[in-house]
Amino acid sequence: MHSKDKIVISCKLCLMTNQKPFSVNETKNKSSNQKKPTLQFGNDGICSACKSIKAKKNIDWAFREKELWKICNTNRSKDGKYDCIVSGSGGKDSMFQAHILKYKFNMNPLTVTYSPILKTEVGIKNSTNWVNIGGFDNYTFSPNGKVLSALTREAFNNILHPSQPFKIGIKTFAAKMAKSFGINLVFYGEPYSDYGSAPNLSDAFYPLEWLTNDNKLDDINIAGLEVKEIKKKYNFLRDQDFIPYMPLKNKDLKDLDLNILFLGWFLKWDPQEIYYYSTKKSGYILDDYKSDGSYGRYASVDDKMEYLHFYCSYIKFGIGRCRLDVSQEIRNGHISRKEGINLCKKFEGEFPKRYAQDCFDFMGYSYEEANNIIDKFRPDHLWEKKKNKWKRKQEIF
Repeated sequence: MHSKDKIVISCKLCLMTNQKPFSVNETKNKSSNQKKPTLQFGNDGICSACKSIKAKKNIDWAFREKELWKICNTNRSKDGKYDCIVSGSGGKDSMFQAHILKYKFNMNPLTVTYSPILKTEVGIKNSTNWVNIGGFDNYTFSPNGKVLSALTREAFNNILHPSQPFKIGIKTFAAKMAKSFGINLVFYGEPYSDYGSAPNLSDAFYPLEWLTNDNKLDDINIAGLEVKEIKKKYNFLRDQDFIPYMPLKNKDLKDLDLNILFLGWFLKWDPQEIYYYSTKKSGYILDDYKSDGSYGRYASVDDKMEYLHFYCSYIKFGIGRCRLDVSQEIRNGHISRKEGINLCKKFEGEFPKRYAQDCFDFMGYSYEEANNIIDKFRPDHLWEKKKNKWKRKQEIF
């Protein structure tokens, strides 16, 4: 990390800091060696995510919706065959996307699910409701659990990102399904610009270069290692075991003429309103308990490993689940900055005790082993150890 990145800056409007990294094509570089782009700040001390949300107030949403109608009219099948893909697990966002595309824009979406690592009870109920109440065909893919366990273990140990192999797999899954069905239109949810985005990601299109890698299998990176290193370490692994995690070749995308669009670029996107819509139209239900590390019950509740993922983010970047949640709520005008600070003081950084042991068991680590690994990733500009206890050097608000 560069010295300037060790100075933590918090946005004057929301609570997000300059430590927040953005996604990259992690199959092309070992994450330990790769400097990711981070949230940008202007001289006014306001982050790019807040500026993006503010700019949305000036958008002509009626015009954007007309543009969406044009796209749907061009791509809609005349014989009822699938004409677009919506990827998800039955969360509020995928429920909204599939429902509004089918019942308002008269599309024929195929919903596809890359199975969560460790399904929660509420996640299973919501995925069932998505299909049965929302009314959709669905293809669900579950990767080899033995392989996923090994990759998740390595990702946790090498880069403290236990969900990384899953997220690599899910990124390309919709495109692979589109290729299988001969469909050239895929919809995702809110655009990355709503979170500040990396440079050049402010328009309607998902960057297809994030889905491709023309390197040989052995040279692809996953879980902080090259595939050849992983195969050497786990002698039961074969080339075919990595297929779910492999990116597409550039030629595949050119032949398919694929377009991946953010529905939130065309329709005004408010997570709270999305939740209300999905509850009414597709039977989305809340978790019975608040999420460890935050106060909400309706976002990212389908996978036990996500709870550990958010905690790991807090350790590495000082940005946990609560700071992410309140920053979004502040930008959308649902809570004040002061209320966000109070919520962070109460919930930010909570250990994910509800599902932690399930996650550690899946990876083959004892509770003590897992926590020792976590402690190795505490950066010295964020953490210090006093009287044998880890403390944040400062909470930046």
